[in-house]
Amino acid sequence: MSFLNLGFRVLLVLISLYLHSSSSSFIPDDNYLISCGSSQNITFLGQIYVPDSSFHLKTPQNSNEIESNSTVPLPIHQSARVFTAISSYEFEIRKQGRHWIRLHFYPIPGHHLDSASFTVVTESFVLLNSYSFKSHNGSSFVSKEFSINVTSNTLLLNFVPSNNSIAFVNAIEVVSIPDNLIPDQAIGLSPSSPVNGLAELAFETVYRLNMGGPKLSPQNDTLGRTWENDEKYLHVNSSAANVSINPSFVKYPDDLTPDIAPNWVYATAQTMGDANVANLNFNVTWVLPVDPDFAYFVRVHFCDIVSTSLNTLVFNLYINSDNAYASLDLSSLTGNLDVPVYKDFVVNSTDNSNTLSVSVGPDADADEANAILNGLEILKISNGARSLDGVSVVGDLVVFPASRKKKIGVVVAAVLGLVVVVILLGLCYCWKAGRGSKKTDRTKPWLPLPLYGNSVTMTKMSTTASCISLASCNLGRNFSFQEIMEATNKFDESLLLGVGGFGRVYKGTMEDGTLVAVKRGNPRSEQGLAEFRTEIEMLSKLRHRHLVSLIGGNLDQIMDQNLVGKVNPASLKKYGETAEKCLAEYGADRPSMGDVLWTLEYALQLEETSSALLEPEDSSMNHIPGIVLSPLEPLDNSVSMIDGDDFRTNNGGAD
Repeated sequence: MSFLNLGFRVLLVLISLYLHSSSSSFIPDDNYLISCGSSQNITFLGQIYVPDSSFHLKTPQNSNEIESNSTVPLPIHQSARVFTAISSYEFEIRKQGRHWIRLHFYPIPGHHLDSASFTVVTESFVLLNSYSFKSHNGSSFVSKEFSINVTSNTLLLNFVPSNNSIAFVNAIEVVSIPDNLIPDQAIGLSPSSPVNGLAELAFETVYRLNMGGPKLSPQNDTLGRTWENDEKYLHVNSSAANVSINPSFVKYPDDLTPDIAPNWVYATAQTMGDANVANLNFNVTWVLPVDPDFAYFVRVHFCDIVSTSLNTLVFNLYINSDNAYASLDLSSLTGNLDVPVYKDFVVNSTDNSNTLSVSVGPDADADEANAILNGLEILKISNGARSLDGVSVVGDLVVFPASRKKKIGVVVAAVLGLVVVVILLGLCYCWKAGRGSKKTDRTKPWLPLPLYGNSVTMTKMSTTASCISLASCNLGRNFSFQEIMEATNKFDESLLLGVGGFGRVYKGTMEDGTLVAVKRGNPRSEQGLAEFRTEIEMLSKLRHRHLVSLIGGNLDQIMDQNLVGKVNPASLKKYGETAEKCLAEYGADRPSMGDVLWTLEYALQLEETSSALLEPEDSSMNHIPGIVLSPLEPLDNSVSMIDGDDFRTNNGGAD
């Protein structure tokens, strides 16, 4: 490059800076520039970065500030915030939509930051996963630029140190950008078809190249972007020749603004040079390393600044091995020279290497063998896990603590839902109560016994509650109390076979002549309900010629028969107690949904039997004034089939 050419380029940069400062530019609604760990404002590239202490750092106790005592590459690298545990920045979003998130990293010497490993996530996207500065060989500092669509009024930026490590950041930028900067649709390659839904995805800037021109700083871009020179990515340096014009000559059409790319990008370009090959129809190729596990958004910028007449520059655009745009005639797209145009594509990396290649070459039917490329942007697209680094979703990497408002909302919703359930069950209760008591069907067929009994979770409840739970075990036929009384001659003591741990066992004869053993429960026995339930379940499972088999029982005729046909206040009492507990102030005092449903079902069973249960230790009836009952002994009756005519009696206490 000659000294005269270099001087001309410097002059063009100065002109571009003047034009940029005098033209209107996009004004972001959100523009957070944060100097992390700093105690004072930092000025960088004409912008002021404020200390992060003025922002909502949700867990300041998990971090500390450090400052450099030596020269740093950039002013924003003078300080850093170091995180020892998960920490979050919370930004208030004035306008929802697409935003830049820029993270600046410089491992200040003396603090072992170069070995830090950490993850950075928003509430929706994974930006960095187990990121380490060591992966950037030879770089003294790194800046990461992401673009996400913020759909809430706040943005949480979370730093998560890896195990036995720390996290750090020097500066953060959260800035609004135009929503149409990235379209919702682009052309997909291999196969060629439209790709939709891009507006909802996250992107990471991998490359942003200014072909044939110098590096452009954020001051040269209306959206604060950095454009680097392309030469180190050329496959063959001699294959390209750079050209340029005065940036003021660039004519933006009505539907394209400098927000897409600054005029300096369109004022410089790479064209075909002297590749020192016999065939002049060669391609100019750029090869760029990428992560092969992701798809990429590729934007190519064109502006015909070399032709002297229309329709003379016709060439092909290749991305990887695909002819992305054949016979591209810029004049037919723009209608004039020096008019910018861009095209968007969605592609994958090459199949055989971790690279993505972009090429331009002359069309075979073109009058002149030439091609041009002015700018190139390559953005990584978030994958199905909504991640830009790895395959883990946000929920696998960090669990967000619910805010106080969210907790209150959950409690209120739970209480309201519980009240609704209670009301619905209450309506069912009233409906069932109106139907009256059901008569026992003496001709009800015997139920088949299951090979294995059903498990029922037992809690510390009353005798009646446990019996009703056992009713759902499908343990055979539900005999009427009258049938059992007739079979045992009203529990005639002459038919007593023995005394078990839970009560007495009587010999009985059913209406059809079947010999049975009837066990009558005794609430004052030494054996508890859990043991009795275990015994019943074992009898339902066991089948042996020397053991009786359980064929059924009576679980509802355990009430005071003097109250048959009367309204049962006990069920109302249970219903009221349940509703009162559901409205307890503290969650620990409120019953679980399972307990609520069980208790209400219990109340319904009480009403259906139209009987009152005497609970010796805590009877609901004892607490209702004006109700006087004569207590009867609660009964539980199970019936077992006898194998043969002989009964086996064990008066020692075990059945």
